[in-house]
Formats: sequence, C-alpha cells, structure tokens
Amino acid sequence: MTVDSGYFLGDERSAHGRLRNDTAARNEIVLNAYDRFKVDVANLSAHELFFVSEKLRRADSARNFSAQPILNRLVSANIQAQSAELISPQPFIIKEVPDRKAEGSKPVRVAFIGLAEQLATTPKGFKIADPVEAAKRAVPEARKRADVTVLLAHVKTATAERIAREVPGVDVIVVGNAQADEQYFIVPFRIGATLVAFTPFETRMLGELRFYRDEQSRFTVKERFISLNDLVPDDPQALESVNAANLAESDTRKATEASLKEWLSSTRASENSPEKPPDGQISEYATSASCAKCHLTQYIKWNASDHSRATGLLVSKPADFDASCLACHASGYKGGASKGASQWAAMQNVQCEQCHGPGKNHVANPTKAYSKVDLRTACMDCHTPETSPSFDLKAYWEKIAH
Repeated sequence: MTVDSGYFLGDERSAHGRLRNDTAARNEIVLNAYDRFKVDVANLSAHELFFVSEKLRRADSARNFSAQPILNRLVSANIQAQSAELISPQPFIIKEVPDRKAEGSKPVRVAFIGLAEQLATTPKGFKIADPVEAAKRAVPEARKRADVTVLLAHVKTATAERIAREVPGVDVIVVGNAQADEQYFIVPFRIGATLVAFTPFETRMLGELRFYRDEQSRFTVKERFISLNDLVPDDPQALESVNAANLAESDTRKATEASLKEWLSSTRASENSPEKPPDGQISEYATSASCAKCHLTQYIKWNASDHSRATGLLVSKPADFDASCLACHASGYKGGASKGASQWAAMQNVQCEQCHGPGKNHVANPTKAYSKVDLRTACMDCHTPETSPSFDLKAYWEKIAH
C-alpha cells in the first residue's frame, strides 16, 4: 500500500490568507494524480485543508467525492468541521491486506489514523484539536477493528514522541515534518513498542515498512529507505503529472498578472474622468478629483490616506490578484470579469464614491441629498477579521473622519 503523511498540496496564500489561484491550479493536478497512481490513504494536514476545505462543503460533497475518489481516502482524527455546512474528514481508514504467511487465513487489518499539527490560522469553519488528545481517542477505536495501527501524522517531532509515550497500541507513527524542520533525513527511533519513522524531505527517498507476524500472531515492523537518486529513472506518467502541475501553476500566474495589467491599463485612461469608460457605457461615477472642487479639505485628507493608494498594493503582489480584490482595492466594483476588465471596477484606489456611492448626479446637482449610508458599516465590509485582523474601527475612524 502507498500512503502519504501529509503536506502534499501547496498552501501559498495571499496577503489576506486566501489560497492563491496559481497554487489552487497546481493542487488540482496533484490531487487528481493521487487517484491516477492510487495512493491508498493520505493524511489531511493543516496545509491541505486550505485547498480541500472547499471540497468538504456538504452541499457539493457527494459530487466532489465522486469526481475525485482520493477525497474518500483522506483521514484526520483532529480536524473537525465547526459548521453544519461542512463535513469533517474521517478519523481513520481500515485497509485489509492478504496474509501471505498462511494461505486461506483472514486478511490482516491495518488502521491508518490521520493527525495534523495546529497552525496559526485555519480555514473558516474548521478547528484543529490537540493531536495528542485526538490520538488518545482515535487509537482505541481503531484497535477494536484492526490488527495493526499506523498513525500518519504531520506533527512536530516532540509531538510524535509524546504520542508514542502516552498512547498505547500504536505500532508505527509515520511523521511528515521534514519540511518544517528542513532536515534531509531524520533517523527513525523506537519508544517502547512504537516505531517512529519520518518521511524524507522533498520525497528524496521512498520509505518502506514491512510487517512480520510471529507464531503468537504478534507483529514486528522493519523499515528501510530507498534513495531516489539519478539511478532511479523518472516514471513517464508521473513526470507527465509533474509537468502538468507546473504548467497549470505557471499559466494561471501569467493569466492573473495579465488580468491585473489589463484592468490597470483600462482604468488608467479614465482615472480622473470616467465619463466615457472603455466599454462605451456611461459611467455613474465622478471621481475624487470632481469631489475636490467643492470638498477640498476632505479631498486633501483622503489623498493623504492609504485609501488613495489602495490599488498600489495589488501592483506589488500580482500573483495574489483576483477580480474580487477590486471590491476593496478599487471603486465601483461590478462583481465579475465576464464582460472584460473595464467592467470589474470603474476607478483605481478607494475613492470617495466607494463609500459615499456613485456621485455623478450629485456633481450635476449639488443641492440634491447624497450619501446617507452608514460609513462605519461600510468600513467593516472590507476590514473584516480575515482581511484586517488588527483593524480597530475607532482608531481608524479618527484618522479618516470628515
């Protein structure tokens, strides 16, 4: 059987903690490859959760699990859904293996339990419980139905040691933390009857476990590692998946950067006068430059704020760009790009009308009532706990009040 200890998908995130589009494109290819090459069990670490969480939405789960069967083979005993709209991964899977020693005997039942280390941030709607306490609950349940118990754990070495010392009934802990420790290879060790083995950094070795049963039906395990050096040729089909994943990532990044460049170009021409947008429609916006004619003091205060430079943050992080970024980093967002970049948002930066609303009619008739929105509520539409975790409404309101 082939199993994975976790962190097989990327979790490169944007400045606001969302999974980047290029990373998601690569992950999709990798996840499909785990079906193509039949990985029997894969541990769902906290890193995979940023991508897989969308596939665990209850309303779409049946379709998702059918389209990508590997989702049925993911395990985690301590990742738990906190919303009724989401489903929790299964804590363990029991796999049956034919007994080669005694013909006609019952197959050997192997339990694979998944454990994830806690990270500073977790996708909304999920909780990662303490892995040691989760192991104490899951192992006894798995032992009732299995002959051999294997933990697939993406945890720190110290955490794996605690599990080996405090949780009886574990035959092997396969620990996938080489990426975090940046060690090429960590030598396996035993604590009591439990073998603690480590997956090598960047899959530079193939780890193998072999189980042997004695006359009293007790199992012992031996490990070995095969170096995947230049003497081991690339598998053509595997290389095809690797190249496809790299290409998907590269193409998505190029498309993202091109979309941002297109929008910047289309809005730059009408930055101060969107009377005739590139799409030929009549704009309902007037721009902050028009507001300055009557509200100069307020304009100066706005011009000195970060709002007047909000689009610049997108330019500095092109790989993070998504059309939805324009809802908060630009003005007049229309909620999509189906009609071309000029439809995404009318103007660059967070201009006056992003909070006050379209002002063309007000400019034409200044005596007409305008902007009765609750500006404090408008702030919270963009400055959410996810995008602005340190945002203090009172403190920031004093900076922009006018």
